[in-house]
Amino acid sequence: MQVVSFPGTMTAWVLVRRPDMHPWIGISDTVRLGLLTERIVPELMDEVLTTCGRRDAKPRPLSSRFMVSFVLALALFQQDSYDDVAENLVGALGEMDQAVPNKSSFTRARQQLGAAPLEGVFRSVRGAIAPPALEAAFWHGIRVAAVDGFLLDVPENHTTRAAFGGQVDSAGRPIGFPQARVVTLTETGAHATIDARIGSFKGGGGEPALATEMAGSAAGMLVITDRAFPGIALWKAYEAVSQPIMERAGRTGFPPG
Repeated sequence: MQVVSFPGTMTAWVLVRRPDMHPWIGISDTVRLGLLTERIVPELMDEVLTTCGRRDAKPRPLSSRFMVSFVLALALFQQDSYDDVAENLVGALGEMDQAVPNKSSFTRARQQLGAAPLEGVFRSVRGAIAPPALEAAFWHGIRVAAVDGFLLDVPENHTTRAAFGGQVDSAGRPIGFPQARVVTLTETGAHATIDARIGSFKGGGGEPALATEMAGSAAGMLVITDRAFPGIALWKAYEAVSQPIMERAGRTGFPPG
């Protein structure tokens, strides 16, 4: 018999293990992700899953809480297969690595989880972390942050191609995979992510538009941007909430808007 509880609530399941019960049921209470476990604790995941309506109605091997840990682990072990990542998570728990569910089960569980819980976890732990004593993180007492952008390849299919777009040749034919555009606001001293936005490769406004959406997260900070970002709209958005913004401009100066 095993009791699986939800810390901070009055909810608990009492699991009476039958011979045919999958050994992974209840395993999310013991899965660890190194230092990430110190910030992304089970209570936080349960709170986010409840808010997103993804809390499990009954015990199952690939629980929603386990899948949050699994997707985070996929980011840590990018070159590994589903099986290898799962074994990394449970390898220290007896013989659990001998009962890894098949890949299709993980795929269905990821689809059921969706993106909202992962964004919820990010929104709960993001933010500047440098203490005042870390002088390199401040300029004349003002916390320094930087805006930067990059592209990520996404799987090739009709849905992702339509949603994100990607690079094309002179004839308009796709080159490579569809791509998502990511822009981050990062604390320079501690390299902590303060905020982030994800958009499409073809989206209107590009990186400057995504950067403008994050202006509210830069309150009271000195923000540095590269020359890909200057624009009047972006400048005004950050000037309204932050200390002076430093923008690297090209020879032609700021583009309109």
